[in-house]
Amino acid sequence: MIRNALAVAWKDLQVLFKDRGQLAVLFLMPVMFASVIGSAFGGGTPGLAVYLVNQDMGPYSAQIVETLHEIEALRIEELDTVEQADKQVADGQALAAIVIPPDFSRKVDAFEPTQVRVIVDPTQQQYGGIITGIMNEVVTPVIYQGEIQYGIRTVMDESGAFDQADPQVRSAVEAQTMGVVMTQLAEMFENPQITVTGEDLEGVETQSLDSAYSYTMPSYAVMFAFFIVGTIAASILTEKEEGTFRRLLASPLHRGSIIAGKMLAYMLVVGLQVLVVLGVGSAFFDVPLGDSPLGLVLVTLVLALAAASLGMLVAALARTRSQVDAVGMVIGIVLGAVGGAIIPIPREGFLHLLSQFTPHAHAIEGYLKLMSQGAGVVEILPQVGLLAGVGVLFFLVAVGRFKFEQ
Repeated sequence: MIRNALAVAWKDLQVLFKDRGQLAVLFLMPVMFASVIGSAFGGGTPGLAVYLVNQDMGPYSAQIVETLHEIEALRIEELDTVEQADKQVADGQALAAIVIPPDFSRKVDAFEPTQVRVIVDPTQQQYGGIITGIMNEVVTPVIYQGEIQYGIRTVMDESGAFDQADPQVRSAVEAQTMGVVMTQLAEMFENPQITVTGEDLEGVETQSLDSAYSYTMPSYAVMFAFFIVGTIAASILTEKEEGTFRRLLASPLHRGSIIAGKMLAYMLVVGLQVLVVLGVGSAFFDVPLGDSPLGLVLVTLVLALAAASLGMLVAALARTRSQVDAVGMVIGIVLGAVGGAIIPIPREGFLHLLSQFTPHAHAIEGYLKLMSQGAGVVEILPQVGLLAGVGVLFFLVAVGRFKFEQ
């Protein structure tokens, strides 16, 4: 029986791999979608176009400019005038423009109020808030440095100890004191005495993803894994219409071998899909694969089982090609969106509750635990168990309703 099942699986794989269009949908499209969407959300390449007008020639503005150029999520282009920047933003050439005023360094050094303006495209207000938030982080060290510098000078002036000192000596003492203070401040930020970590209600520490690709690669791998549902159902419907099943049944093949062979073939395809998508993510976008290869294999195995079983169920229930196409579209795109494959679903509220009724959500959660949180096999057992249960349920119902003739 095993040999017969393998023969059926090999036959189905040969048919599938001759269809270049279907191969593009199953293997090329998830990589393209994950790459494009990940890049659009700043997945590791400069994506947010921002103009910069620096009207100040002092050291503090130079420090800000240097920091901005080091931020990978921004694509900085420097302009000469505010008018140019304003016009370019108004024309939609960039999301925002940052303007550093001419007396910025002097006012920071004198501990006087000053402003860094952010000109925002009114049609891109959500991104304007991101730029403003980034600028608040960038100017904070400059503010501290200005305040400390001003405080050192004030103490030296009020003490009177340096009234008769040579200006060069005074400058040297001021610079040395500043260096010591800034070194201690940097050490404090890098190794704080108090650290804050977040935990959800289950006691699992929350962690930020390394990049948008760390989410899009596994999520789109899961979404397109379920595109196999329409492929399976269409293939079986075609074989029924062409009488292929009647010829198979006339051979020594057992019915169980036929079903097992088809399940095996398409589970292998899902496994290859995941391998290709995650492999590209790791090789080209530095997506972490975690520390548990066995965990990745288990999640992929039960994902393949759930997707292939659901395809068999649709094949058992559908009667026409239009039904197959409609159900395949709903499962591939609608359930993918509800399950969080397209964009992340907040971990509270109705949408989160709804997503838990899709196998997509549990597969994505399993991959994220392994790849981004460093979880092991024990931590993903709930997701593996749910997917396995769903797969077995779909398979049993499909076998019970399956007919070898139209």
